Amino acid sequence: MTLLQDTYLGWDELAHKPGCATPQWTIDVRTEPNAFRDRAATQPHGCPAAECGHGDRYEKTSVRIVCSSCGHARIMSGDSDGFRQTSTKALGYGQPPKKAGGLWLYPGEPLLFGWGHGEHEEPEGYVVTRTRVDRVTADNVIGTIHKARGPRRGVKWEATAVPDPSGQYGLGNPVRWAHASEGLATVAAAAKWIAGVSA
Repeated sequence: MTLLQDTYLGWDELAHKPGCATPQWTIDVRTEPNAFRDRAATQPHGCPAAECGHGDRYEKTSVRIVCSSCGHARIMSGDSDGFRQTSTKALGYGQPPKKAGGLWLYPGEPLLFGWGHGEHEEPEGYVVTRTRVDRVTADNVIGTIHKARGPRRGVKWEATAVPDPSGQYGLGNPVRWAHASEGLATVAAAAKWIAGVSA
């Protein structure tokens, strides 16, 4: 499972060239089932992946991203095992945000997506912004909400707020926090707490 902040933060937007008149990407995917593996003649292929046949041929997937307006293009290729197809519901990213406590909540991944209904489909957390944004960045995130468990295993929520580079909460995340609260009954209660402490 991806860490909640990693779902939205630390990604670089693929930029168009300056002055692009109509910025729009065309994205295509191609799979070659019998691509030749580039290697030095004396170096045998020896990756640690158990699913790899370690032979001279492999299944190669390439992604081509092109803007015909500014002429910017990018091609990424690799072993098909490194590419996966999923949905925005499984990623969290790409789902519309919801409004709670006067703030905007952008969903993270559901922990057990595809294992059932109800709680398994619910995000494990949200990144929170004050206004609705086209792209969530470290500059506009004001807090996070995470699913937790109460003493009787019931769902509770934890929240962090007020970005602070030396904050004591969120060690190892792109954004650290000055304040945290546990045992909140609902997502809406967590959002209201963030709104209050961030005011």
